[in-house]
Amino acid sequence: MAQRQDEQTGAPAPHLSSLPATYAAGLFSMGQAELLTFVVPLWAVLQGAEPSEIGILVGARSALTFFLAIHGGALMDRLGTRRVMLFFTAMTGLLAAVYPLLPWLPLMIMLQMLIGFASNMTWIGAQTMIALVTGGDAGRIGTFSFYSRIGTIFAPLLMGLLWDLTGPRISFLGITAWSCCMFFAVSRIENPQKAESVVGKVSWRDIVPKLSDYTGSFRLAVIPAVAFTLAISFTRHATNAAEGSFLIVYLKELGYTGTMIGSLFSFAEIFNGLGSLLVRYLRQISMAWMMISFTASSILLLALTPMFGSVFILLAAAHATRRLSEGLVQPMMFALQARAVPRDVQGSIVGLRVTNNRLASIVTPIVMGYVVQWFGLANGFYVTGALLLVGCAWLAISVAKFELDRI
Repeated sequence: MAQRQDEQTGAPAPHLSSLPATYAAGLFSMGQAELLTFVVPLWAVLQGAEPSEIGILVGARSALTFFLAIHGGALMDRLGTRRVMLFFTAMTGLLAAVYPLLPWLPLMIMLQMLIGFASNMTWIGAQTMIALVTGGDAGRIGTFSFYSRIGTIFAPLLMGLLWDLTGPRISFLGITAWSCCMFFAVSRIENPQKAESVVGKVSWRDIVPKLSDYTGSFRLAVIPAVAFTLAISFTRHATNAAEGSFLIVYLKELGYTGTMIGSLFSFAEIFNGLGSLLVRYLRQISMAWMMISFTASSILLLALTPMFGSVFILLAAAHATRRLSEGLVQPMMFALQARAVPRDVQGSIVGLRVTNNRLASIVTPIVMGYVVQWFGLANGFYVTGALLLVGCAWLAISVAKFELDRI
């Protein structure tokens, strides 16, 4: 089927019949990441892993994505987003099913690299798919973001219940079932790309990374506004990586059940979504300074976890406030990047940002793993928080130097 065109503009027409399935794909792809974030550290603890080993295991999930995120976007352009999403959705479900059968750390690290890359590709694909299906309609893309957030709200709660009621092995099969639901949703999306209209063989040249994809993206980093947003994004994801690797372990040591931990994460995700809605009321304030301030507050709240972790209500309030800060930062970061680069390289900036984020997700759990091993679990939050706050101070100096508050 040839790609449909708008009669007046000649631009690709929206495939509105595919909207429900695309919204579902966003929900399942975003929630899939939360399922993996929740269950893997708990599984590692059961296997007797050291803190440094848990850090390496969590960080390994982002290793392949770090190297191949830019290539992944180009691959979807060449082979079709729907086709690539179906492949990596199936791959995620199969790898999750075999995870508990191989409880040896080197194999677990290898599985983390593969399943992390597969699940990240499905999320990158979901973001690409909604743009194709809607023809770039901002309102419908906003609705997609809302549905995606539903996945992050309910996935930790469902996994916590599954962990407590059925045990770890069945929990991994729950991820497989979740992936099956996503596979069905993606399969229901009408073909939005000409690349997929012809069913043919895929040669090795189609899947090999191209140097030009990378050089074009990395050139964008010399733009001051882009460099700043990449640094903010790195710090933001470093904070999340610290949370995903050791906050769950710390809460488990305090005696919280999997259901309570899952409820905590689900409750906080509601405020993440609310934060994004509040950005429209902060237009009179410099985006650069707001991004630094809210990122610093998010770091501080995570660092102070040991001070109120034993009181669940205080812990929930702090975690919700932290997520509210993150929800405020994300749309500002996207907006500043979009304004800093031409329209024809918006896809390249997304690939560069994902690569940057994966680097943070690789480095932070490994560093914090050794920090925890040397200073203890509670002190590890203080030390990691101090390091990240130093990064925020450096960003504040950069804003003043390059006058980014005027952008």
